[in-house]
Amino acid sequence: MKYNLAFKYRIYPNKDQELLINKTFGCVRFVYNTILYTANKFYEETGKNKIITPASLKSENQFLKEVDSLALSNAQLNVKRSFTNFFQKRAKFRGSNLKRIMLKVTRQIV
Repeated sequence: MKYNLAFKYRIYPNKDQELLINKTFGCVRFVYNTILYTANKFYEETGKNKIITPASLKSENQFLKEVDSLALSNAQLNVKRSFTNFFQKRAKFRGSNLKRIMLKVTRQIV
C-alpha cells in the first residue's frame, strides 16, 4: 500500500536571517517585475519574445548581489514559463496580480 507522508516545520530565524529573508523576497519581486516589464515592452515593440537575465540587472542594481542568485533565476524562469504558456495558448494575458494576491493574503489572516 502506497501513502503520502508530510512533515511541517516551523522556523524561528534570528534578526540577521530574518533580514536576509526579507531582502531575498524583495529582490525576487523586483527582478520578476523588471523582467516582466522589459519582456512586455519588447513584445509590444517587436512582436517577439525576449527574456533578460538577472545577471544583466546586477550591474545596474548592486543590491541584487547580496541575495541568493538561485532565487533570482527562479523569478526569471517563472516569467519565461508564463510567456511560454501565453504563446502556446495555454494561458491568457493577466495584468497585475495584486488584487488576487491581496485577496489570498486577507483570507489567510482571517
